[in-house]
Amino acid sequence: MNKVISSDIKTNKRLSMRQIMNLYQVTKEFKGNIYFICNHKLVDAKKLSTFVSFVLILQECATMKVILEGENVHAMLEKVQAICKENDASAFGFQSNQTVNI
Repeated sequence: MNKVISSDIKTNKRLSMRQIMNLYQVTKEFKGNIYFICNHKLVDAKKLSTFVSFVLILQECATMKVILEGENVHAMLEKVQAICKENDASAFGFQSNQTVNI
């Protein structure tokens, strides 16, 4: 039976190209539809060119809404959230007030 679920996803950094491709891969394997919404723009994650463009124009610290429609949506939502949070755990960056000696 098909179900519909939505959730907000907040990213601390812009998604990397690897994350975008990982999202695209799990979306293609999903028996259903996955949509991302941000700033009143909706994109189907199965359409690679529009999905990449959508993600690349997102501002850092953006909050996206993801809508999943299909079978086993809770498991897929967990996969999507895990991929989006990959860069949070391994984030390496500097605050503007930090200095680095080389």
